[in-house]
Amino acid sequence: RNIPGIYYRATSEEPISIQVATTIPDVETPLAKRFPSFESILGTRSVIHECLVTFLDTSGQPHRFLLAYQEHPDHPPNRALLKILPNVDFCGELVVMRAGKRSLVVGMKGKKDMRLAEGAVRRFLLEVAKRRARRRRVNRVPELPDILV
Repeated sequence: RNIPGIYYRATSEEPISIQVATTIPDVETPLAKRFPSFESILGTRSVIHECLVTFLDTSGQPHRFLLAYQEHPDHPPNRALLKILPNVDFCGELVVMRAGKRSLVVGMKGKKDMRLAEGAVRRFLLEVAKRRARRRRVNRVPELPDILV
């Protein structure tokens, strides 16, 4: 089954809505959950990292999003991501899906989820910038986030 997500392609000016192929077991359990195939969107040439981001809306309500991303240091900065946070040069691609309460991922529900997803991406990019600054100070391998709560 395909589940809606948002794709920040390395060569695009704007994010695009996509359908992510997802394996869904007949009966979902804590040990058998639906699993998105990010490889079907991002490919397999670079390592795919995943990060679960919790983002609070203006009323303080938490929303969770699963981000899958690949870094491509040889590419120019992602222009769609620069529109979200102009001071962070993220060279790569990113897929965003809404995380469910009982399922790993669920479908996006219109413009509200798109705005919330953008907030989650902004939070992710701020964390990337913070970790890069820390890495420059101590001159070591970067630690990319995998969970932001």
